[in-house]
Order: sequence, then C-alpha cells, then structure tokens
Amino acid sequence: MTEENKLITVTPDTKVLRAMQLMTDNCIRHIPVIDDTAMIGMVSIVVRAVVSEHREELDRLNAYIQGGY
Repeated sequence: MTEENKLITVTPDTKVLRAMQLMTDNCIRHIPVIDDTAMIGMVSIVVRAVVSEHREELDRLNAYIQGGY
C-alpha cells in the first residue's frame, strides 16, 4: 500500500493519455480515479498497449515528415 502523501491519482477530467503517461513514468500498474475525496474508479495497466500503438503511429508520421517513409 502506498503512503497517502506519495499516492499518484487522477481525476475524472484527466485525459487518458495523461493517465497512461503517469503510469508509465512512475512504473505503476494501477492509478486511482479520485473525485473530491472518494475513489470512484481505477485505471489499469491494460492501457500500455494503447500507448505503444500511439507511439508507433507517431514514429511513422515523423518518418514521413522527415522524408524517410
């Protein structure tokens, strides 16, 4: 269990990509969704595949822009 002052959370307004980036940057598998003072949900590491998919697309677009496609 993580200490409360070190707990990484998101709100319902947090963008999905931001939540995924927080999870990746902090090497965590789950991130609680907090609304005011209550936990209303949990985002799971399943989103890592989505991040990889977006990263591959960005790499392809960068290669295209740079003429290496």
